[in-house]
Amino acid sequence: RAQILEWEAIALCARVSGILREQGPFLEIAPPVQIIGDIHGQLADLLRLFGRGGWPSATNQYVFLGDYVDRGRFSVECVTLLFTLKALYPSAVHLLRGNHECSSINRVYGF
Repeated sequence: RAQILEWEAIALCARVSGILREQGPFLEIAPPVQIIGDIHGQLADLLRLFGRGGWPSATNQYVFLGDYVDRGRFSVECVTLLFTLKALYPSAVHLLRGNHECSSINRVYGF
């Protein structure tokens, strides 16, 4: 069982925030790319997707369509894993914001 300390989580968020700002709001992605939607805190499903499609790398790109949190029990773990992969492979992991990444939806679903 791995643990992440609060300061490590804050540093990870800051790093990914900087990468996202650098990359800007519009993405140009050349195929091949795997497109993944609505994880909703389902860590086992996310890991299963990587088991089938391979982990992100310079030659294995992913676009995640948002809705990373709530409903599942492992929302924080899903976001932490995706942010870590974004930090490691900024040109291969693309994170879009879904409606569940908005504060009004988070209040309804409790993230």
